[in-house]
Amino acid sequence: MSIVFLFVSALCWTLFVFARKKLVASETPLALTVAFNVGAIPLYCLAFFLSAEPDSLTLVNDISDLNLSYWIPSFVAAGLAALAAVGFITALKLGDIARVIPVLALTPVISTLAAGWLLGESLNLSQWLAMSVTVIAIAGAQGGLHHVRGKPFLLMLLVCLGWGTGIVFDKQALSHSGPFFHGIVQTILGSLLLLAYALISSTSVRVQSGVLRLLPALVVFVAAVVFQWVALSGLDAGIVETVKRSVGIIGALLGGLLLFKEAITKSQVQWCLVILACIPVILQPEV
Repeated sequence: MSIVFLFVSALCWTLFVFARKKLVASETPLALTVAFNVGAIPLYCLAFFLSAEPDSLTLVNDISDLNLSYWIPSFVAAGLAALAAVGFITALKLGDIARVIPVLALTPVISTLAAGWLLGESLNLSQWLAMSVTVIAIAGAQGGLHHVRGKPFLLMLLVCLGWGTGIVFDKQALSHSGPFFHGIVQTILGSLLLLAYALISSTSVRVQSGVLRLLPALVVFVAAVVFQWVALSGLDAGIVETVKRSVGIIGALLGGLLLFKEAITKSQVQWCLVILACIPVILQPEV
């Protein structure tokens, strides 16, 4: 069942990327990031109180039930997410998006290594080989890494580190909490950190368009995160990150073709076929 949640999450992430691509034409990336974090808080709160999360009422009545085993990885995950968001926005300002985005293909490698170190998770040889080929294919489908250099490249490596290790700390925290409570904590902490950055950098986070225009993307964003967290309960963090990126690049190319009339090259089709061939190997049960 975790695999089903993983693919639903990956699909939601792909839809969210398209929604954000449309919204960023009239909004700044930082304003959108803050808006989605702040806007997600009431959705998580509503889901938390309506859900049957284990000990949900206990967590509200006695917050001390969540000991340091939850709070430490939760705070680290929120800090890494905020760091990655700021790094991503800064990298986009300094470099052409088409040139820096391929660096994100390295995120699954970081997730797998971090999960091995912090959680004791490990892939077998065939999974490692499939993941390595997938990373190369994802980067290849996005134009490769040969022309990415300088400060934008270093910033995107920082983003990979933030997102790649953040998912591992999320998994640690989620072993002591339900996804909706964790969502409340993460969005509150993330919002505070991003607002602090906006204040320090004197950057406006005011949303120009109406809030209702953001609502569909906000719902998809929350669904993507929640399903990803649920998938983490039964799958290795590195596998979740690899499949998410794999489905994301294929969905981005297909969506770009169907929705934005963007051309797909022959080499991109070939890279996508390689990715599709690797996914079943990555998802095989470990031996």
